[in-house]
Amino acid sequence: MKNEKVINSLLQEKKDLENIISKAERELKNAPEGTVQIRKHYKGFQFYHRKLPSEKNGKYIPVRERKKALDLIRKRYLLRVVESAGHQVLLIDSFLNGYDPEALDKVYALEGDIRKKLITPIVMPDELFINNWTSVIYEGKPFQEGVPEHYTNKDERVRSKSEVLIANTLAHFKIPYRYEYPTEVLGRIIYPDFTVLRVADRKEIIWEHFGMMDEEEYCDKAFQRIRNYEAAGMFPGKDLIFTFETIKMPLNSRVVEAMIKQYLV
Repeated sequence: MKNEKVINSLLQEKKDLENIISKAERELKNAPEGTVQIRKHYKGFQFYHRKLPSEKNGKYIPVRERKKALDLIRKRYLLRVVESAGHQVLLIDSFLNGYDPEALDKVYALEGDIRKKLITPIVMPDELFINNWTSVIYEGKPFQEGVPEHYTNKDERVRSKSEVLIANTLAHFKIPYRYEYPTEVLGRIIYPDFTVLRVADRKEIIWEHFGMMDEEEYCDKAFQRIRNYEAAGMFPGKDLIFTFETIKMPLNSRVVEAMIKQYLV
């Protein structure tokens, strides 16, 4: 199983760290020369400016120049931030250079054909997992006689042109899906438009397209289904994808592609 989320998360963390380093380095350009020593004095503190490391005691910073002391204190903090963040970047680079998200898949792939048939992999490769997932035999919702026929590029019959668009775009992005796969929600079997597999974490996500939202009765049923999903603990962006259209505002390919890129790849 490819750990793309791990890689993407680390790359984003590296980018964030590099931004922090750049911000700190820009601020350090205006920092005072040298360092500051802090000494306890009665109930307060005194500050001493050391311009050179060879200076043992430094020059006393009077109260009126307290900003210089604060700037020097922040300078030391920023230098340590740069050092620590830089170290984290090196660790991320080192990990990514040696990390192979397909390493376990390759172990199985290198086995001979006969051995593969005799082995149940402890970590199932994506290709085998997808093949098993898409090979599930099921009975979908029947089509009524006399209704328009719409077919995808894979010669699957669906119920509308918009569902053709969704199915073909999923196939284009190599997203495995099942059309109208029977699913139990709140104790009832329903037939969601698409059940899709997000391969990265092998999560099944339901994609419902509500295509006649300008019709009152259809709209009421659509919102009831959405409420049922919510009552079952299923929510958009996590377990569900919803698309909508009306006669004046039909579904378009940009919306479908955006949904896929946001939630499925």
